[in-house]
Amino acid sequence: MELPETVVPGRPSPFPANPLSTGTLLTPNRSETDANQVGSSYTVINEAEITRTRQSSVAEVLRGKLGLDVIRSGGSGGATSIFLRGANSQHTKVLMDGIPINDPSHPNRGFDFSSLSADNIERIEILRGPQSILYGSDALGGVINIITKRGEGPPSIRASGMGGSFGTARTSLSISGGNAASYYSVSGGYSHTDGISAASVLNGNTEPDRHRNGNLSGRFGWNLSENLNVDYVFRYIDRDLEIDSYDFTAGFTDDLLRANLSQQFMNRIQLRSLNWDGLVENKIGFSQTNYLRQDTAVLFPAFEPAEFDGQTRQADWQSNLVVTENQLVTVGVDYLHESASSNLNPHQQQYNTGVYLQDQITLTDHWFASAGFRWDNHSAAGNASTYRISTRYLTPGTGREFHGSIGTGFRAPALAENFFTGGNPALLPERSRGWDIGMQQSFLDGVIILDATCFRNDFRNLIDYDFITNTLQNIGRARATGVEVSGTCILTQQSTLSANYTCTDAKDLQFGGKLARRPHHKASLTYGRQSLDERTRLNATLLVVGDRLDLPQRYGGTVLDNYLLLNLAGSYQLNPQWELFGRIDNVTNEQYIEALGFGTPGIAGYAGLNVTW
Repeated sequence: MELPETVVPGRPSPFPANPLSTGTLLTPNRSETDANQVGSSYTVINEAEITRTRQSSVAEVLRGKLGLDVIRSGGSGGATSIFLRGANSQHTKVLMDGIPINDPSHPNRGFDFSSLSADNIERIEILRGPQSILYGSDALGGVINIITKRGEGPPSIRASGMGGSFGTARTSLSISGGNAASYYSVSGGYSHTDGISAASVLNGNTEPDRHRNGNLSGRFGWNLSENLNVDYVFRYIDRDLEIDSYDFTAGFTDDLLRANLSQQFMNRIQLRSLNWDGLVENKIGFSQTNYLRQDTAVLFPAFEPAEFDGQTRQADWQSNLVVTENQLVTVGVDYLHESASSNLNPHQQQYNTGVYLQDQITLTDHWFASAGFRWDNHSAAGNASTYRISTRYLTPGTGREFHGSIGTGFRAPALAENFFTGGNPALLPERSRGWDIGMQQSFLDGVIILDATCFRNDFRNLIDYDFITNTLQNIGRARATGVEVSGTCILTQQSTLSANYTCTDAKDLQFGGKLARRPHHKASLTYGRQSLDERTRLNATLLVVGDRLDLPQRYGGTVLDNYLLLNLAGSYQLNPQWELFGRIDNVTNEQYIEALGFGTPGIAGYAGLNVTW
C-alpha cells in the first residue's frame, strides 16, 4: 500500500476560511491535522454517512458507533445520554464548532442529546480517552465535536419533507453558498411526532407522549484578506416534550398533563489570522450558550425545582507556532464562566481558567508524536493539572500503522453539585487516567482496513451521594477496560461493508459490581450499496447490544436483556432536483428495554422528498 503524502505539522489550518479537507481532523489538536498523524483513537462521521442513515437526530446517528453507548428514556425526545469508553455520561465533553454545550444547569453538567437534530452538520468527530489537555473539564471519557456546514459555490436551496409512523411529520429548509470572500450556510427545521408512551407499555401505559422540535442554525464567514478570517456560528432550539411521572408504588405511569419545555441558544464568533508568512496562526474566540428548561407539572413543587436557567460563556485564545518544518507548538488560554439558577435555588456562578501547551513533532517521515500539559484553576474546586502523549507510526510498505496514547482528565463539580440544595462546596475535581494502544492494518491497497485497540481508564474522586454524611462526596472509584475492533471492506465498486465490536468491562471499585448502562458486549454491522448510475442507494444497519445493568448494583442492579435492532434506509434520485428517501426502524419489531420503566418504539416507517435548486 502506498503511504499518503506527509503533511507538515506546521502547515496552516485552512478551515473554516476554506472547505474542510478530506482525510483531516479538527478535534485532536483544535486545528486541522492529517488523520494519519493522529495517535488518539477517533471516529469520524461525515456528511455522506449522516445522509445515508436518513436519521434526523444526532443521537441516532451516533448509535452503534465504536466505544459509545446511547441510552434514551422513552420515545422521540426522551432524555438521551451517551457513555464513552465506560465513563459516566457527564464525562463526555460535547462541543458544537468548539462551543462547550454541556448544560450548566443540569444536576451534573451532562448534555442531553434528545433535542439535537442532524440538520446543517458537516461532520461529527469522536475522540476516545481523556482529552482535558486541550478541552479542560468534562473530557474524562472523551470528546464529541459537532461541526456545522461551511457553505461554498453558487447559492443552493434545499427543501425537505418527511412523514411516517407515530404521527411523525418533519420539514426543513436550508440555503448555502460561498466564494473566496465569504460563505454562508443557514438551515431551519420543524418536527412533530405523536410519539409513544414514555412510560413502558409493559406496565400498562398507553397514552402517547408528543414531541415537537424547532431549530435554526447557521454559519457565516468573511475572508477579510488572505490571512484574516472572521467566522460566526449559531444554533437555536425550541421544543416541548410530553413526559410521564414516577409513582413510588406503581413506578413510571402515564401523566396527561406533564411536559418539558426547553430553549437552547449557542453561538460563537472567532477571528483567525496568519502572520510571519504563515508561521504563526492565532485564533481568538468567544462562545456563549443559554439554557432555559421548565417542567410543567412537578409532583412536589415545594421541594423539586421546576424551572432552570443556565448560561456558559467562554473566551479563548490559541496560537500555533511553526518552530521547524517538522514541529508545531500550540499554546492557549481559555476562560470559562458558568451560571445557573432554578425556582428553588438562587443564581450561582463559578469560573475556570486554563492554560495549555502542546508540541506536535514529525520524528521521521512515518512517525508522528504529540505531547502536552495543561493547568487549570477552578473558582470552587481548586487546581487541576493534566497531560497527554500520543503517537502514530506508519510501517513503510506494509499498510500497517501503530497508534497509542496516554493521558489524564478532570471534571470540575457542576454548579448544582457545589451550590444547589444538597450540594457540597468542598467537592474536589473528578479525575481520570487512561491509555490505549492499537494497530491498523490495510489489505489490497485499502480494500480492507482493520483496526484493534486495547484501552483502560481509571477514575477516582468520583462524586457520589454519601449516606453517612448525607451529602455529596468524592468517594467513588471506577475502572473501565476493554477492546475496540473495527473494519471496513469495499466489496465492489457499488457496495461496502463495515463492522465494529466493543468489549467493555466497567467496574465500580468503591461499591462493587459493574457500572450501570454499559453493556459488556456490543456490535454493529452496516452494509451499503448503490446502483451503477448512483441514483439508488440502500443502507442496512444491524445493532446488537448485550446484557447490562440498569441501576448500580448497590441500588438493586436490575439486569436488562440483550437486544437486536435492524434498520433500513434508502433513496432514489428521480432527477437532478428531486430525491425520494425513506427508512424503516426496528424492522423485526424487537421488544426491548433501553432504560427500565421507559417505553421503546416498535417497527416504524418513514418516507419523504428532497428538492434542491
